[in-house]
Amino acid sequence: MKNRTIMLFVAATFAFVYAVETDNYILEAISKPIPLILLIFQVKPRSHFQLFILLGLIFSLFGDISLLKYIDNFILGLAMFLTAHILYIIAFLQRNKDLNIKSALPFYGVAAILILFLYPHLSSMKIPVIAYVIVIMTMAWRAYMQWRFNKVALLGFAGAVLFAASDLNLAVTKFVHYYDHSNIITIILYWTAQYLITQTAISGKISPIETS
Repeated sequence: MKNRTIMLFVAATFAFVYAVETDNYILEAISKPIPLILLIFQVKPRSHFQLFILLGLIFSLFGDISLLKYIDNFILGLAMFLTAHILYIIAFLQRNKDLNIKSALPFYGVAAILILFLYPHLSSMKIPVIAYVIVIMTMAWRAYMQWRFNKVALLGFAGAVLFAASDLNLAVTKFVHYYDHSNIITIILYWTAQYLITQTAISGKISPIETS
């Protein structure tokens, strides 16, 4: 990414943090979509991998907009981010289709722990949240499976882990216990995750496997 784009990305992040801390809903609505829009315009879909990363970013943007205070549609946001995670899973499968169940066990073990922790607090949201946890941990697993693809693929795994951490923080805040500045922590983890995932689609050379 160009330095100017990175500067705009950081500036939008600070603007959003300021807006949340000062309850400036107009600035929040303006600044929140900017980081994802900047990332979207960085990805040129010349391979299947890049295409699905781009689509994942677009659905994530829809999720961001759905969760704005002016709209505040949690179910729609959940659906948009669930779709984004599925698109990222498909993207990572372009690089490694090996269904090594042994490698998946730690990720689904973590998913089971998270579900057991959240379950008593979910009320009518049990099924959607359980499905979401399983999908995001599947994304983390598939990101792990492709991290040796090239030098920047490890960033995709790091991004997937941070994405999971962001969503866990959001779930704890919404269903278990709200704490001060939790929204800021969630969004910083989330934007860092999306930035790292995007780097895997714009850095390095494209493999012939990806362009097939």
